[in-house]
Parts: sequence; structure tokens; C-alpha cells
Amino acid sequence: MDITTEGRASGLYVIQQTGMQKWADGGNVWQAHGVRLDLMDGTCHLALCKLEVPQHEADERARAVADGIAPWVPALLRLTEVWQAKSQMTELVTMTASAAEYEEHGWPLEEYVRDHLLALATPEEIEQARRSPALEWVGLPLAHAIAPRLRNTLTARRLALLAAAPDVTAHPIHPAWEQPAALWLVPGVSTAQTMASELLAAWAAARDLRDPLITWAVRDAEVTRTQVQQSTGVSRSTINRLLPE
Repeated sequence: MDITTEGRASGLYVIQQTGMQKWADGGNVWQAHGVRLDLMDGTCHLALCKLEVPQHEADERARAVADGIAPWVPALLRLTEVWQAKSQMTELVTMTASAAEYEEHGWPLEEYVRDHLLALATPEEIEQARRSPALEWVGLPLAHAIAPRLRNTLTARRLALLAAAPDVTAHPIHPAWEQPAALWLVPGVSTAQTMASELLAAWAAARDLRDPLITWAVRDAEVTRTQVQQSTGVSRSTINRLLPE
């Protein structure tokens, strides 16, 4: 991992700042000599780490911690994409709840709800919502048209995250790494905990695909039950349960 002291327009690198560093502890702030590392992809901030370390050890510690995060860079890039998809889903959930409240009370849809939904929608989703018999198609009809795509996008990005992660036992994430506050909106969000939570969600998404995938493989793709068992390790009894004669 390349370590520098200045930002760059492109490429993966770490910005190192050595000197007095500050840490928040509850409502207090304390400072000590240390080193700050900012993991960057061009101008995109992927993670940061602050270590309390004396001056004469700073460069060596910085190199060790930077090298330790290097195997996680592909997954951290995917994690940013997951966060973006989750942010869109959160926005849609909020707008859907507002649209449902307005519809329940017979109120006209607020402009900000309309604008947010239209900004999230594709032309195809707008056309689908227009065909709704509802009086206000830019409301629940449009929100419901958008939702499947955003859910699928989040699932796809989580699966890509799972595929990009290194061996978690061979490459632990140093506990001092945090997610950038500008992107994650709050400071001090643990990179290791965030990554673990999203990898578990990705594993759950992959697990949920098993049954429909096996059903499709046998019924539509004409893969034999024996081939499914050999490819997946899923027991024959489970396959037969999913596909009764």
C-alpha cells in the first residue's frame, strides 16, 4: 500500500499524518502523539485510523497497519456501494411512510415527497405507476414500483461485497479503523463491526437464494437432482423436499 502525505486524484493510497491526534471519549476529548491514516481511492475516503504512538515508532506502525488493511480494499470499495444502496432504501422507506399517511387522510402529497420519489424512479417505474388506478400515482403506486429494484440492487451489492472479502480469519481488521464520518454521517463507526454486519447480511441474502435457485435449476434448467447435490452439497432429502414428485 502506497503511503503519502498528500491527496491524489486517482489510485489507492494512504495519507499519513504524524503528530498530535485527538480522540473523542464520551463527552470529552483527549489528545496524544500519534499517527492518522486515511485510506483513499482517488478522492473517495474509504476508512481512517488513528493510533497513539511515539514519534520514533510512527512510520513503522503506520506501515504495518496500512499493510494490514490492504487485503480489505476490494471489500471496502464494495462497502461504499452497499451504503449508497442502503441510503436509497432508507429514503424510499421514509417517503413510502409519508405517502401512506397522506393517502390515509386524503391529503394532497407534499412536494418534497413527490420530488424524492420522482428522483428515485426510472422512466419504466414512472410509466408503471401512471397505469395505477390510484388518484395520486406519484405516491404509493410509484413507491411500490421503485421498491423491487432498490431491494435487488442492495442484495446484488451485498453479494458482491461477500465475494470481495478476504479470508476473515487470516486478515483481521485493526480495531482502530473507522468509517469516514462524512460518508457514514456519524464519527467513530467501527470498520470491523460495519463490515461484519454487512457480510452477515450478505451471507443471509445468499442463503435465501438457495431454495429458489435449486428449484429453477431442476425445473427450468434441467439440471438433475444428483448434479445439484454434487455441486452444492445439499442433501438429497432437502432437494426432494423442495421438489416433490
